[in-house]
Amino acid sequence: MLVAFCLAPPVEAREEGELRIACASNFYPTLKKLAVLFNEDHPQVALDLISGASGHLYQQIRHGAPYQLFLSADSAYPAALHRNNGSSVPRTYALGRLAIWDPRGLGLNGERQYTLAIANPATAPYGRAAEAAIARYRDARPAPRWRIVVAANVSQATQLVDGGNADLGLVALSLIQARRGEYRVLPADWHRPLVQQGVVVNPGDPLAEAFMAFLFSERAGRLIRAAGYALPGGTDALAR
Repeated sequence: MLVAFCLAPPVEAREEGELRIACASNFYPTLKKLAVLFNEDHPQVALDLISGASGHLYQQIRHGAPYQLFLSADSAYPAALHRNNGSSVPRTYALGRLAIWDPRGLGLNGERQYTLAIANPATAPYGRAAEAAIARYRDARPAPRWRIVVAANVSQATQLVDGGNADLGLVALSLIQARRGEYRVLPADWHRPLVQQGVVVNPGDPLAEAFMAFLFSERAGRLIRAAGYALPGGTDALAR
């Protein structure tokens, strides 16, 4: 007896499900744009984006928060997750830049006192960078006089300045380069490099691995650079 087998054409696998991404607040506006691009190729994936200070997100993951991908504003928190929680090897997805933002054109001089907003250095890498930069400003002559206002994260520090509750901000370039006013990117040697790294919380997670691969695509890289970041290995990596 002859039995004929009819082979149906292969069905393309379609990824489905929800992907929860925790990201540092400086990267959140950029991540939202990246999510739109990712969904063009992965329309069945629902992306849940959570932002906050890197230190807070790290602690949430350590205590079991169901995040699948963690995009930190530094390298220390991802390294700790890799070392202590078995997360993937950290990868650098962007190099951040710290800027002083002066939206009302007040300028810097020693004749007045300014209110300066920064992120919390205890939990936010941009806050630690701002703290280091403040020490460098103290060496200037004349040194600016300011009262420091500490926000939970760098996004909230930016909002304080935008809303008039602070005169100036030491914040992420990515959050203010398209806003009103003046800004100056601080010299790279004024603070430790803002090497922003990410990890897949549970290696092998297909959706998290797919987004991580997309994050390092040329398409994603162009968007990240346009947002005010440098890319690892680029000629402009720490030039500005």
